[in-house]
Amino acid sequence: MRRILNIYYTSDTHGHLFPSGDGRGGSMLQCFGEFQKDGNTLILDGGDTIQGAPLIKYLREKNQLEEVLPRAFAQAGYDYFTLGNHDFNYGREKLKGFLDAMEAGCLAANVKDLRGELPVKAWTVRTLENGLRVGICGVVTDCVNLWEAKENLADLQVTDAFEAARQALDEMKPACDVTICIYHGGYESDLETGEWLCQGNENLACRMLEELDFDLLLTAHQHMEVAGREIRGTYTLQLPPNGAKYARVEVAVEDEGENSSRRSVEISSELISPRSQVPETMAKWLEPVRQGEAVWKEQVIGTLAREIPAQELLERAVNGCSLADLGNQVQLWITGADMACIGMANVPLGLGRQVKLGDMLRAFPFPNRQVVMTVTGDILKAALERCASYFDLKDGTPVISERFTKPKVEHYNYDYYAGVEYTIDLRRPVGDRVTEILVKGAPVEEGKTYTLAMSDYRATGTGGYECFRSCPPARTYPGDMQTSIMEYLKSHPNAEVTPLGKLHLIY
Repeated sequence: MRRILNIYYTSDTHGHLFPSGDGRGGSMLQCFGEFQKDGNTLILDGGDTIQGAPLIKYLREKNQLEEVLPRAFAQAGYDYFTLGNHDFNYGREKLKGFLDAMEAGCLAANVKDLRGELPVKAWTVRTLENGLRVGICGVVTDCVNLWEAKENLADLQVTDAFEAARQALDEMKPACDVTICIYHGGYESDLETGEWLCQGNENLACRMLEELDFDLLLTAHQHMEVAGREIRGTYTLQLPPNGAKYARVEVAVEDEGENSSRRSVEISSELISPRSQVPETMAKWLEPVRQGEAVWKEQVIGTLAREIPAQELLERAVNGCSLADLGNQVQLWITGADMACIGMANVPLGLGRQVKLGDMLRAFPFPNRQVVMTVTGDILKAALERCASYFDLKDGTPVISERFTKPKVEHYNYDYYAGVEYTIDLRRPVGDRVTEILVKGAPVEEGKTYTLAMSDYRATGTGGYECFRSCPPARTYPGDMQTSIMEYLKSHPNAEVTPLGKLHLIY
């Protein structure tokens, strides 16, 4: 007897509900318009839903998030979802409000609520119309504990992701015909080359493929497009972010004889760029939301002395980035630190002289908090060596290294510095390229410490900056980067953006 399970899967949508209007990419609503639901179909999501897009900030300001997103997910027919690391960014009560409003079930085996209030389960078994029993669990990267502000995890425990997945599999497997894990985490090794991609426990999908025997492992978090494939008996895939694509998966289960407990499972998939219009059932009630957000994003929040044009990626890294200069000026204004560093988006962006709210939120999309680290000269050099690895030489000319583009595009892990002038010799090996460092015009002194402002995300050492993990605990400042920029522009009419750092390349 052959029975079919159809799955639609999304992840890392980051609140990108509406189409962009410029024809680029997809959107959540366009994905929703292509889902075809019946009694043998499940619609699943891999987390990072309620943070990232300007729409999310708008809905929070209007106290409409719990009304809009859960209603859209319900009309799309979602059955289950897991939590992403960014879903914790606004604290326990905001998360609870969202979960309470969702009709779909939240599966997060390694999220423990000490108050017993959150509607979260470790796993479930769903019986389809054709009788197929489908076991599904969810887990989120346990690096949430490293990245998230402690107050946002009040009375919550995020336990070991791998062990939670193992336990969930052991518990649900005897009761089901197909096992699925929705993992908000990614691959620690390149699936093609085996090259190691990251340290620590942020991504453990390869270990799960090696040691656990789920039929289907749906990954997330890394924002990589990984076409479906079978690895050691488990089928796995990953999607790009923001609703640019969704996955359609077919799981075929063949029972080998009426009285046999043996079965075979065949899985295939497509990663699809949505092209549908907004579903008519949603368009009418969402139109006031779309129009309200559009007006809200057009607000002018301040003025600059001159516009900041978008710069190509290599140009901004070599010659300096005015957008990064603005961010670093804000960090130094907030903290009074000796130096500041900041990473920028993967795509070139700029700001008009009249700074609109929507443009600022696109340029600085994450509401990270500012912190100040106390660093030695050795730690500063190690961080700058990581920046120096952004470049390679090709035919004697600097190019962006594939270290930052394959298999995952991560230009945001190249940091721009203020208060620092340094020299990189690209003829030298990676790890030993920084030949001179000046802080506020003076050479770095042995034994002296300096203060360095950065995001709380960077302060955890993520992105190849493990050197920061040996620093004393960071001093954290209230508010977030987006709010700080708004305050800075309000306090500085016709704000001048001045380069406060300098990079010299030798090649």
